[in-house]
Amino acid sequence: MGWIGEMGRRVVGLVRRDEMARELEEEMRLHREARERELLAAAARGRANDGGAQKVKGDAWRTDASGAEEMSAKSLSEEDRIEARYAASRAFGNVMAMSERGREAWGWRWLEDFVGDLKFGARMLRKNPGFAATAILTLALGIGANTAIFSVVNAVLLQPLPYRDPGRLVWAGEFDPNFNDEATPNPAYTNWALNNHTFETMGAMGNGGPMTLTKEGAPEQVMAGFVTPSLLEVLGVQPQLGRWFRTEEGLPDAPSVVLLSDALWRRKFNADPNIVGKAITLDQDSYTVVGVMPASFRYPVRGFNPDVIPAFQLAPKVDWNVQGMSLTRVIGRLKPGATVEAAKADLTEISKRTDGDMPAMLVHMRESLQMVTTPLHSKLVGDVRPTLLMLLVAVGVVLLIACVNIANLQLARTANRQKELAVRSAIGAGRLRLLRQLVTEGALIAILGGALGLAGAVVGVRVLQTHAPENFLASQHIAIDRWALLFLAAITCATVVLFAAIPSLRASKPDIDAKLKDGRDTATSGVNQRGLRNALATCELALAVVLVAASGLLLRSFVLLSNVDPGFQADHVLTVGLMLPSVKYQTETARNGFYDEVMRRVKGLPGVRSAGLTTCLPLTDLIMMRTFELESQADKSPEQMKPPIYNEGIDPGYLATLRVPLLAGHEFEEVDSKTVTNVVMVNEAFVQKFMDGDVKAAVGKRLRFGAGPGETLPWQKIVGVAGTVRRARLDKEGDPIIYMPHGHGGRPEIIAGIAVRTNVDPASIAKAVRDVVLAVDPEQPVFDMKTMDERMADATSGTRFNATLLGFFGFVALALAAVGVYGVIAYSVAERTHEIGIRVALGASRGDVAGMVMSQGLAMTVVGLFFGLAGAWFVTRYMTSLLYGIAPRDPMTFGVAAGMLAGVALAACYLPARRAMGVDPMVALRHE
Repeated sequence: MGWIGEMGRRVVGLVRRDEMARELEEEMRLHREARERELLAAAARGRANDGGAQKVKGDAWRTDASGAEEMSAKSLSEEDRIEARYAASRAFGNVMAMSERGREAWGWRWLEDFVGDLKFGARMLRKNPGFAATAILTLALGIGANTAIFSVVNAVLLQPLPYRDPGRLVWAGEFDPNFNDEATPNPAYTNWALNNHTFETMGAMGNGGPMTLTKEGAPEQVMAGFVTPSLLEVLGVQPQLGRWFRTEEGLPDAPSVVLLSDALWRRKFNADPNIVGKAITLDQDSYTVVGVMPASFRYPVRGFNPDVIPAFQLAPKVDWNVQGMSLTRVIGRLKPGATVEAAKADLTEISKRTDGDMPAMLVHMRESLQMVTTPLHSKLVGDVRPTLLMLLVAVGVVLLIACVNIANLQLARTANRQKELAVRSAIGAGRLRLLRQLVTEGALIAILGGALGLAGAVVGVRVLQTHAPENFLASQHIAIDRWALLFLAAITCATVVLFAAIPSLRASKPDIDAKLKDGRDTATSGVNQRGLRNALATCELALAVVLVAASGLLLRSFVLLSNVDPGFQADHVLTVGLMLPSVKYQTETARNGFYDEVMRRVKGLPGVRSAGLTTCLPLTDLIMMRTFELESQADKSPEQMKPPIYNEGIDPGYLATLRVPLLAGHEFEEVDSKTVTNVVMVNEAFVQKFMDGDVKAAVGKRLRFGAGPGETLPWQKIVGVAGTVRRARLDKEGDPIIYMPHGHGGRPEIIAGIAVRTNVDPASIAKAVRDVVLAVDPEQPVFDMKTMDERMADATSGTRFNATLLGFFGFVALALAAVGVYGVIAYSVAERTHEIGIRVALGASRGDVAGMVMSQGLAMTVVGLFFGLAGAWFVTRYMTSLLYGIAPRDPMTFGVAAGMLAGVALAACYLPARRAMGVDPMVALRHE
């Protein structure tokens, strides 16, 4: 209980400190007065003995204390009383020292001193509001930006995935370098799941896409993500209502079952707790709801959050001759002790053993495939990692520049306080005490900057959630959590060390003799101070050069990407997505009838110039691929058939609506969309890759698509060659495409896109187009309705986002560097006013004075640019994956960045130089 009592005593002492101080002072006063009375009585007795005995009335000697006091009052002089008071004080001891020892005995003296230092620091900041505001706002910007970016890094890179034992989850796939994709046909997945030796279990996802939800109010397109029953076991995620899929529900011809997302359950079904077991209608088919996923569930595909999760129904046996293979994305849970490399070797060996079971043509098509096994976390992070790390480094550099800037301001500020510090040192303050005071003032600035930075971080996170690209991060999971708060506290403490340590160390050992005599710097100390301030400003410039060069590279990359010719004209075009339910539109006649009526009505809308229909709109994820062979190479064996390429169905008005140039031949005619005419069109990239690049010679040649075993499809005549469209990404060259007449492509065309060119703002007719579709089929909603300009903006959103953020940080760094250089030169001019006056008095011209000042700034600028460009040369090589159409060490960008910094730095030097040229010698010679 002893330590508990001691802690209680210290807490009481901390709370009652002022009251206890008054009690201590009163007690010491009483002790001094008692001693003073004793001394007065002794003095009175001594004087009575020296002067002979004195008789008092009653013939009695009064030798008691009261008598002595009475006698002293009559016989002692004022000088005696003063001497007694001084003697009592000397005998009692140093009141201040005893008071200090008493306070130390109460405990936690350091806390009292810290609070006192904080109060003094606050008073000093109130006396210098300009410095305080500049320092606090600068730190707030740096700390807030760092915390906001760290919150993203923490959520995306550092936090484990929200699955059971996520470190054992592995993404497995077959990578096709021709299409930069990792899709796996379902027989390969089934083969892996049945025969592997490194995974506890494996699951698969199907291609996600829109489905039409009807009979629940207005028809609505919802996003669906198909998963096998085993995938939920792999992830280890429990539904908040209901259950997982059962194994038999993942087999062909099993009843259709579905899991709902928490968001859809609440929005569309009012969070009905009895939803499990009820039926909903998706694409005109009935699905039984077996569960509701929790709100925290993350679908294991970046940027994709499905509303419904139907069971992915696959054959339980490996069958490479099955009609209509499905592409899958595979995730497995490793066995304890198994590695990703071992899993890759295991799956590779399994795939090799099954080559003999495949048709020869399929083996040939799979020759270029590469086995890929990746930790799931790395797969989901993907190309976001370099961007986030780059942004984290950028905001760190901004904070470092801010700290260097404030350190320079602190150096100038403490230089003006040297006399104050010398006085403190002269009256007994040790170096440690002065250092503690100065560091506490810096800590106060950092605390205020950190508090304001926290508010800025909250705003920054919201901005990132609003403006970051959809596939950039899972924005709903980003928050200022405890890790972000710890990070904020850590960098707030780090800033104290960065900007307060050097100025405080230098100022805590003042030259007492020099400062108390006249308050001026000695020549040596002044030169040393100027050298240090110049060095810090040079560091600012060097860091700013690196950041400006990096942001310049991203900005130029964004400009180049924005100016890429996509192969079509995007202005005044509205695009609309459609997906017909296969149950309702089973026949080609029904589908074509719907499309024909919709297109007829859309073309009749006011403001519409033309409209076209396609199976795959540009800059979307929808793709169709088919193998083919050219008639000129028909003598080759079937296994030498060309690998799959993009295949797109279009109507006669589509290419003209997008204004895709026709290079040879003619476009499809109306008869091609009404009957089977066996004609196709190709693009220029197809001719260059497969037909020697002669577009005119390609017209009239024939090709045919690959078919199943024992089946032969008719030859298709090439009637036209169109320009190449960048249909998937703007930063990737256009792929070869074969165009077919829409409606007669040999495949059920349930997915379609409409492109509408208008004379007005395309967004203004969006509602009219939606109403047309509903008028033709009241249960058929549209989805993904955007202008083509919006699709173009989405395609460059990642590069634009990177360039905007890094450009902002580069601008901040540029501004801080300019302020830093200006502050150094301006303070140097003020410090050397006396010297400048002497120079002018001795005949120096205004040009000589300006040259002296500008030479100081020019020297800092040259050195800063040298080290900054060297740093940029080293750093920007890690930005290759973030750039388009530009080298990471582009000389023009480096030159522009250096020119900007040099211009800003010299402009910052000009104002102090101009002030120096106007110095009056008479005033300067009297300057202190």
